[in-house]
Amino acid sequence: MIGLGSGEPGYRQCSRAGCTAPAVHAVVWSNPKIHTDGRTKTWLACGEHLEFLTGFLSSRGFPVSAQALEAEAEEV
Repeated sequence: MIGLGSGEPGYRQCSRAGCTAPAVHAVVWSNPKIHTDGRTKTWLACGEHLEFLTGFLSSRGFPVSAQALEAEAEEV
């Protein structure tokens, strides 16, 4: 997934350029011209940039779906 890393374990950052907000959505997409084997890519989105990222991809004709990120289980 794009957007991993801030130095903090488990931190997931929004994939929008310049955004450092925590991600709360996964944006799953593919480019049918090059992803002919069913492969998908995943971008991460904060609440503010979800619409921008999904719109960017869908305006190019890419199949795209968005889902809420699941909270990671706490390690003991």
